[in-house]
This record gives sequence, C-alpha cells and structure tokens, in this order.
Amino acid sequence: MGLANQVFAQEGFLDKVYEYAKDLAANVSPRSTRVIKKQVYEAMFQSLGEAFTSAEHEMLESLKSQDFKEGVAHFLQKRPAAFTGK
Repeated sequence: MGLANQVFAQEGFLDKVYEYAKDLAANVSPRSTRVIKKQVYEAMFQSLGEAFTSAEHEMLESLKSQDFKEGVAHFLQKRPAAFTGK
C-alpha cells in the first residue's frame, strides 16, 4: 500500500526522518500533500466506496492542476520542480 516505504535503524533514526521530510517538502507538490492529508483524515469517517469516489474525484482534479503540469515539465526537462500548490 505504500504506507511504509523505508525502515531506519534506531541509531541515526531522527537524522533519516528529517532527511526524508526535507526531501518531501522540497520535491512533492504542496497541493498533493494537502490532498493526501485530507484523504487520510476523511477516510476514517467514510465507507470504502465513499473513499474511492473521493479519491477518484481528487485524481481527476489533480490532472487539471498547475502542479501536475509542473511535475510533468520538471521531469521531462530534468530540472528542479517549482510547485505553486495550485
């Protein structure tokens, strides 16, 4: 499911966590982060069908966002992303 993608040893744990958090903050669209956090919270109060419908709606909206276009452009142009959160 992608809920846990890495495991860190106790020694140096916080350093790795902060490194990962900095990477997310620098390289993930703020819009995407906002939507993911909202979906995780709301899913606690939704049925599976409701959560799926919401996720499908958010995916379609994401495809229309400025950050999606920027994500594709930065990947193709091999440059750092300049996300706006929109």
